[in-house]
Amino acid sequence: MILAAPVQDTNMQTTRATVHLTNPVIVMEALRSHLAEHEIELIETNGAFHAELRGAKAVLRADGTKLALEARATSQAHLEEVTAFLAAHVLEFAHPEVPSIRWDGMPERQLFADFRELRVTLVTDITPHMRRVTLAGDNLFRFATSENLHVRLYFPQAGTEPEWPVRGPDGLPLTGAFAGRFDIRKYTIRRIDPASGELDIDFVLHDDAGPGSGWAARAVPDDRLGMAGPGGRSAKAADWVLLAGDETALPAIARILEELPATTRGYALIEVTDEHDHLPLRRPDGVVLQWLHRRSGETLKAATHAVAIPTKGSRFCWAGAEFEAIQAIRQHWRDHGLSKHEELAVSYWRRGTADA
Repeated sequence: MILAAPVQDTNMQTTRATVHLTNPVIVMEALRSHLAEHEIELIETNGAFHAELRGAKAVLRADGTKLALEARATSQAHLEEVTAFLAAHVLEFAHPEVPSIRWDGMPERQLFADFRELRVTLVTDITPHMRRVTLAGDNLFRFATSENLHVRLYFPQAGTEPEWPVRGPDGLPLTGAFAGRFDIRKYTIRRIDPASGELDIDFVLHDDAGPGSGWAARAVPDDRLGMAGPGGRSAKAADWVLLAGDETALPAIARILEELPATTRGYALIEVTDEHDHLPLRRPDGVVLQWLHRRSGETLKAATHAVAIPTKGSRFCWAGAEFEAIQAIRQHWRDHGLSKHEELAVSYWRRGTADA
């Protein structure tokens, strides 16, 4: 999801598309409702609707059977992001119609501006169930941000030569020739040094390996994968924080802990198999670290529910874990009066599916 952020109109790149629809007003209203759910407002000015997105602006105008789209952005990457966002949602809300969308002046069949090919330089097992893969690539500065921790990784099918996605005329990745060539999963950058062009990503190794953990289990130096992004919100700064997660969220919790102000108070609760999966984590003195051992019957849900959330001062609760655990944790926080600005609970995987 593209979150709203103020942008300046100076030096912005612009592209336009005209979409022919039976009833463009219905599509535009559906898009307006979708944006409103994410606290992004479509503001009407002289018959056109304007929205501010991350690093970009969108303008929509319905006229007869035409929906005019305009995207403005501060960079090529942001322009590609907003055009893909608009195209995907117009196609979704226009269903069962399948309108043609073509953005003027946008290059086709080229790699996306936020895409990088990475090469494995080192593979290290840091716990019995976690493998760190060190990767090298060019121009990684856009990924060195504490606001967005996650990236999309493109894992080539075993035994195939990587063939990366390119832009179609609608701004979305071309399908067909690329179908089945790679699997896409979201992961957290554990460490990044853009000056040296190097980063670490930690993979949880599973017996029932999904695309990511399976790739990591086979990874050797000079293997390649793709990366795009970044995205995914981090924890907000607050006087008191609660970070909760299982091993899949451990890389994100570790990064968040390292970047918290020294005066922060709170708790970090991490559920792992047993003590052999502990890792040294830098954190403020006022943040209590508690490891929960699944083998001993300790659960993230119970530990999270046991934490007393303060009512004074600023507070923020963040969690990443299995789908059902996250549902229970999110509901518990809302039952205890946390607003949506004070919590973020994200499902990292779902039992019974090969997510990782």
